[in-house]
Amino acid sequence: MREEEYRAMFEVEERLWWYEGMRAITSSMLDDSAAALRNGRMLDVGCGTGFSMMWLRRQFESNGAFGVDVSEHAIEFWRKRGLDTATVARAGALPFSANEFDLVTCFDVVYQLEAPAAREAIAEMNRVLRQGGLLLIREPAYDWLRGSHDVAVATRHRYTRSELRRLLESSGFAIRRSSYANTLLFPAAVAHRLLSKGGDESDVHDVSGLMNKTLGAALKLEARFLAHTSFPFGLSVIALAEKSR
Repeated sequence: MREEEYRAMFEVEERLWWYEGMRAITSSMLDDSAAALRNGRMLDVGCGTGFSMMWLRRQFESNGAFGVDVSEHAIEFWRKRGLDTATVARAGALPFSANEFDLVTCFDVVYQLEAPAAREAIAEMNRVLRQGGLLLIREPAYDWLRGSHDVAVATRHRYTRSELRRLLESSGFAIRRSSYANTLLFPAAVAHRLLSKGGDESDVHDVSGLMNKTLGAALKLEARFLAHTSFPFGLSVIALAEKSR
């Protein structure tokens, strides 16, 4: 990922509609497991600038939230956030012992990897989880939706729900729940992505206050639905899986 993407994330991820909405969806997907995860050990794979680590720490009252990211560009932003539990490492070579974590999160990371590296990364996430531990993973959906943002963030493959499920199951995970997300805004997102083909501009930037509030409300509404149901299509695919072997 380009260096400027880290800076862009750092500047907007606390307030931008997409990040706020996806945190609401993450919370909804983990709601049934929240009590069991409280005070647990957590690892955010591909932690970027570290804000998700901070959010997980607050959400689950955990003093054991760790992160890894492949890029040294992230170090500057960890320092600015006062984080000392993040380190530079590949998803396929996690610097932790086996059976160490109760929860691993992976938000929009595996889509940047070629297929062998993706399998290696998922196997590593399985290795560092304790038996019965949880993986929450979210990836961009549908390869035909590639647009300028995919150029900016070096997308290798966008996943379908069935592809993500097969990838997880092949590495010893049992799927608890899976769904698409960013569904209510899907028609507008499809139009934007198809019209942006051929460019290399990132989607990570501020929008007007009204638009930010409106788009964020759509994702937060989805989060409420996801507590009880799954969506058949969307811009992202998300799965909650348990280490079964």
